[in-house]
Amino acid sequence: MSKTRYKNQKESNEAIAKAYIENNYTNSQNKLLLVSKANYGKRSSNVCYSAVDDKGMNFYEFNNNAEQNLMLIERYEWADFSSVTIDHSIAKSVFTFVGHGENRDITIEGKGKEVEQVIRNHSSMEVNVVKRPVWTKVLGYRSQTTWKMFAASTVYTLILLFILNALLPASTHNFITGLSLFLFLLSIIGFLVGLIKPKWVLPKFKVKTRKRVLFSYLYLILSCLFIIGIFSDEESTSTPASTQVSSSQNSVTVSSKKDGADSSKQKVEKNDSDKTAKEEKRQKAEEQAVKEEAKQKAEEQAAKEEAKRKAEEQAAKEKAEQKAQEQAAKEEAERKAQEQAAKEEAERKAEEQAAKQEAERKAQQQAASQQSTPSSSTSNSGNYKPFENDPSDDQQSNMSCSGQIKGNKNSKIYHVPGGAYYDRTQDNIVWFCSEADAQAAGYRKSQR
Repeated sequence: MSKTRYKNQKESNEAIAKAYIENNYTNSQNKLLLVSKANYGKRSSNVCYSAVDDKGMNFYEFNNNAEQNLMLIERYEWADFSSVTIDHSIAKSVFTFVGHGENRDITIEGKGKEVEQVIRNHSSMEVNVVKRPVWTKVLGYRSQTTWKMFAASTVYTLILLFILNALLPASTHNFITGLSLFLFLLSIIGFLVGLIKPKWVLPKFKVKTRKRVLFSYLYLILSCLFIIGIFSDEESTSTPASTQVSSSQNSVTVSSKKDGADSSKQKVEKNDSDKTAKEEKRQKAEEQAVKEEAKQKAEEQAAKEEAKRKAEEQAAKEKAEQKAQEQAAKEEAERKAQEQAAKEEAERKAEEQAAKQEAERKAQQQAASQQSTPSSSTSNSGNYKPFENDPSDDQQSNMSCSGQIKGNKNSKIYHVPGGAYYDRTQDNIVWFCSEADAQAAGYRKSQR
């Protein structure tokens, strides 16, 4: 493929390489699976690309200035190797192929996992994946180069210290600064001792060399200096260049330092006061919650007692009303009984009075009849004859109902058969067929 075509299309080098490789595999019996940047161990100023297919791997060298951008350099067949060892990192993977001849070290950028999967699916090679600690996959530690790891550790430590400075309270900065100063002095002493006897200051390291002492303790010294510089309060550290400094400048410097110390003290006091205020506020809130809960319980208890008292009062009231009703009913019954007794007594007296009047009348009639009797018959009779009722004086009326309800025409009282005065009533008799007829005629029933 010509260079001019890709320049006109303004495609990237990777796109150019991929298009060329796909075109190159058009008439091939092998199936192209993926394309990736690669390094197969030979030094070259040009970029290399690997074309992975189901049978093996082709390596191409890219030259942007050549007429033909890609040129096939070498091909590896999966069948030529018995095993492969793979070392994955974040950005690249190193493949070490072991075969009957010379071993091959190939570096695949970005697509190492995909190449591993292709090897597992399309070859009979034994695949061994190197298990590396997680920290060795971090940027700066992947190559295991000492100076790169030292630089990466220094940068990461500096970033972490800035984060801690923003998160930790200002009251802890002085303590951290003092501790860092102490560690700084120990690191210098350890560094000097380690240059003479490395094993004295590297007890935990397997490799105890002066190079290891140099990088380890230099990292500690720089870390302590970073901590002191970041966590120490900002103060004016500049000194006058000239020895002739006016007293006014000295006083300004002293006052500025004093103000800085006062401001730090005020910050600490403010933080302490804020904490105290928050604690007091929390305690007050808790006390308020306890009071409200106690108040609520007291109100609930008072409501229960009030309901109980009302229920007792209601029960007592109902009981009193029931007793009053029973007493009233009893008094009413007694009153009615007294009235009935009084009525019966009045009727009895009226009947007795009527009987008495009837007896007097009869006595008067008897006396009159005796006076009208001839004196001769009186003198001749010699013996006294008792009074006998004259049936003609009975004056009975309504004889069609005789033998049923007997009424006294004078007293207006009627008697039923079996009554106390039924047989005694002999005069002025009025017969009724029923009590209703007697009551309709204005008669009332005898009480006895």
